[in-house]
Parts: sequence; C-alpha cells; structure tokens
Amino acid sequence: MRKLIIPILIVIAIAVGGAAWYYFSQIRHPSIETILSNPRAYEGKAVTIEGEVTERTSFFVVAKFYKLRDKTGEIVVVTKRTLPEVRSKVSVKGKIDDAFAIGDQKLLVFAEESVEEKGRNK
Repeated sequence: MRKLIIPILIVIAIAVGGAAWYYFSQIRHPSIETILSNPRAYEGKAVTIEGEVTERTSFFVVAKFYKLRDKTGEIVVVTKRTLPEVRSKVSVKGKIDDAFAIGDQKLLVFAEESVEEKGRNK
C-alpha cells in the first residue's frame, strides 16, 4: 500500500502544477509588440489582445477594420462586426493573419473572432 502512495502523490502534484501553469498562462495576454516581433509563434492560435481603438475604417460592408494600440505597439484588427468606437478600450480574441504582401513588405493583421468593450477614454 505504501508503494502506491508516493506515485499517487507525484501524479497529483504534476496535475496541480500543470493546471496552475495553464490557468496563469491564460490570464496574461501577449503584448502587441510581442506578437509583431514573432508572428509565426502565434500563427493559427487563438490569442487575446487588449488595447485602445485609435482609428477605424469601413469600406461599405466589404472591409471593416480598426487599429488597436497598447503600451507596446499597434496592430490592424479586421472584423465582420460593428466597429468599436475610437478611444474605447477593448479585449479582442482572434488569430494572426498575413493579409497580403506589397513587394517585400507584409501587412500583418489580427482577424477578430470576438470582442469585449471595456470602456472609453475621455
């Protein structure tokens, strides 16, 4: 019976440690600078970013996007939803996407899946 206690305690410790790591890794969102400096690390993964809406543009129903800025940088967010107000604070969940290339320059955008408005700066 004693031979089983130690392995069971090790398995429980690993499970608790893994759950704690997962929980805390999901709370902190990557900064925009982190995403822009290494977009391949986030490609195809659902990511949440937070920041302030600085600009918004809509070309009829075809293309709607806005710029989101945090303390580290700014990224273009493409959406199919209603555009958030300029100066509003939002939390956006989505995926990184290489929209298109112009010469050797690639436009990196964040394809929005969901957005939560957190308030508005005056």
